[in-house]
Amino acid sequence: MIRGFAKCDIANVIRLAQQLAQHVNDPVPDLTAEGLENLAFGEPAVFQALVAESAGQVVGFIAFSERFELHTNSRVLHISDLMISDQAQHAGIGAELITSVRRIAFDRGCREIRFEVWRENTQAQGFYVKLGARRADDVDLWTMPV
Repeated sequence: MIRGFAKCDIANVIRLAQQLAQHVNDPVPDLTAEGLENLAFGEPAVFQALVAESAGQVVGFIAFSERFELHTNSRVLHISDLMISDQAQHAGIGAELITSVRRIAFDRGCREIRFEVWRENTQAQGFYVKLGARRADDVDLWTMPV
C-alpha cells in the first residue's frame, strides 16, 4: 500500500534513509525525529514523501519537492530519495512509488520528473531505465558550498 508520509512513520523513514546512505557510500545522515518532523511538516515543508507499507510495516519511501523554472515557465518534480528495504526489493514497490509520484506530478502540471542517480548504482539505473527514464546529457550537476 502506498500512502502519504505521516509523523508516525518518522522512525522508519530515518532507518531507511540511513540504509540508503550506506548503500551509496554517503555518511550516515544525522537525522533526528524532531528535525525530520520540522523538515516534512513544518512551515514551510521542505519536502513531501510517500511511504510503502507491506504487512503493516513501512518498507520504502520516496521523497520529493517541486521546483519552478522561470526561463521555461514550467514546474518540475524533483525526487530526492527513493529507498526500498532489502527484504522488499524486487516486489514492484519502487515502481508503485514512482507511479504515485508521476500522478502527483501530472496533477500539479509538472513538465517532468528529475532525479539524480549515483554513477556506481547500476541497480538503480537499470530500475529507472525499465520505467522509461533516460539520462539527461544536456546539463551537468554542479554543487556550491554555502
